[in-house]
Amino acid sequence: MRPGGGAFRAAHNEGVLSTALSFIPFLPPMLRYALPLGLLYMELAPVLYQYGWRRFSRMDESAAVRYMAALERGRGPFQLLFQGVRSLVMISFYQQPEVLEVLEINWPARAEELVERRARLLRMAPELANPKNAGRVAS
Repeated sequence: MRPGGGAFRAAHNEGVLSTALSFIPFLPPMLRYALPLGLLYMELAPVLYQYGWRRFSRMDESAAVRYMAALERGRGPFQLLFQGVRSLVMISFYQQPEVLEVLEINWPARAEELVERRARLLRMAPELANPKNAGRVAS
């Protein structure tokens, strides 16, 4: 479900899983309680997609990729389940330090830059910061 080749080879599945698990307490209650059932469905559903009586976690990589593609093409709640899990995995993947480094994203520096910009705006005269305020008197 996550990019795995090229520059993203450094990201480890354990880190992505750990980050994904840290998101679960912040999900709405209905999603938080339904997620284990959805994951159980994903684990046991290969039989419905004609992969025989084997679990998803026991599939070889090529069969697992085909199974994920079949789930993605699915309809209704099962396709939504796939998209939800995929979104959680992708959010978690792009939060990994190795991935942020490859993408040249430095969150601490970006936060510092935004704080400095905000401070400059606050020091500016109201008419310079927002032309709509030019006619208002500061109180």
